[in-house]
Amino acid sequence: MAIPARYQKIVHRWKQIPLDYSEQGIELHLVQPMFEALGYSTGLVKSNVSLGTGSGLKADHLIFTDPTQPPVLVVEVKKRIAALANAASDEDFLKLCHQPNSLYRLAVGYRDGSNNNNGICQYLNKSNSNIHPNRLASYGLVINGDFFQLWRRVDGLVLPLTPLQRMTANSIPKLMQQLEHCFNAPKRALITAIWNRKGGVAKTTNTLNLGAVLALAGKKVLLIDLDTQTDLTRSFQIHSKDHKDCLYQCFTDLQAGKTTNARAILKHCIGSRSFPTIDKKSFSLDILAGEQDTLVNIRDDKTNFSQRDKVKILKKMLDILAKDYDYIFIDVSPARDDLMVMMLFGCDTLLIPSDYSRKTLHHAADLYQMDAKTVRDKREQQDKLYIGPWNLGLVFSNCPTGVTPTSQLERCIQKELQKKNFIGKQCKTRLAIYAQTKLAEYKNAPVICWQNSPITKLYHKLVEEIFLQHHFLDD
Repeated sequence: MAIPARYQKIVHRWKQIPLDYSEQGIELHLVQPMFEALGYSTGLVKSNVSLGTGSGLKADHLIFTDPTQPPVLVVEVKKRIAALANAASDEDFLKLCHQPNSLYRLAVGYRDGSNNNNGICQYLNKSNSNIHPNRLASYGLVINGDFFQLWRRVDGLVLPLTPLQRMTANSIPKLMQQLEHCFNAPKRALITAIWNRKGGVAKTTNTLNLGAVLALAGKKVLLIDLDTQTDLTRSFQIHSKDHKDCLYQCFTDLQAGKTTNARAILKHCIGSRSFPTIDKKSFSLDILAGEQDTLVNIRDDKTNFSQRDKVKILKKMLDILAKDYDYIFIDVSPARDDLMVMMLFGCDTLLIPSDYSRKTLHHAADLYQMDAKTVRDKREQQDKLYIGPWNLGLVFSNCPTGVTPTSQLERCIQKELQKKNFIGKQCKTRLAIYAQTKLAEYKNAPVICWQNSPITKLYHKLVEEIFLQHHFLDD
């Protein structure tokens, strides 16, 4: 594919920039011309603008597509230094970028040591009351002439949209295309899987109820059942046989490039159900039901799709669906099979449920520290947008009540995680066992329909912690 002339001009400009160059010079001779090449004139690019009333909340640039709406992009620019430009290999380059107090980490907003720096992380902080809503962007860009990376905000969640990339003559056109996507593509749902290799950890229950809390908050939510047990489908009182060939036909059409047909099939097969709450509110959830025979055939290679085909096709299907929702949750069985692989290569984020058992902790820690990163690295080699999965954290479920931070059981849990060198996120909210959860199953409704239940309050608290309040992801 030919590189547009306007992109070639940016490459030419970049080649003229000295290896040591001031932040102001990078802004004037690289960043501003980039946005001009994309069609964003001075009126839509605000420079050195305050985001609100707090100290240090002054972004280098805000980019608007509509001056009456909040900005699409906030930009943090750093100077260029020869050490990065002269890095002998991409591996050396990344090591330099990730050193404490590096220009990259300053641009993102990491607080290394006594550093009180503000960066993209702070500028996209929805929970900061000092940031005016009309200054809160959906995307962030960090750039210095040698590195660049795009970040994405979904409500309170801030996560990488792209990998950290080295600026080269070949990568600059890709950056321009990525920026065009941010400006022109419709907002896309956050796609999350709640999964552990160990069963019995409330995976399906959490999927249903986290989706329900978000729906009650006014979000448009879709649940996708890719679990061969189809428990999620049954919780909606849907007869899966009614959707026997839906997924297979959708996959077949997508493989053949018949996107319009696949979209029509999905529209026909997605069901919607409304739920009342005891305080006289209501919410609705959409579900793409699972059918056992079809899922087993896809899982066990009894179709014409290779594993690679299945991964690509599911991603295409999710791309279609993501345009119509705020959040999508995927339910998959604990087994390490093709359905699991498809899920990991298709989701943006991963929430790992665990109970207090030693075996479950083992699987949860491995999944967090090894499996998610391995998949993410492979996806980075293929895609430069919507890489993942990023870890939302470990969430403890089915917890006995009465366990405190100083209890013997809690000390054993933390000691076990230390043995596995686990330094990842643990959700502060822990989901205890309550009879109301089981009663809700018999009533075929999310437990949050009972708003006064203690478990409902915990689910609300967990959604705030993970999705709605400021939550920065980078692992």
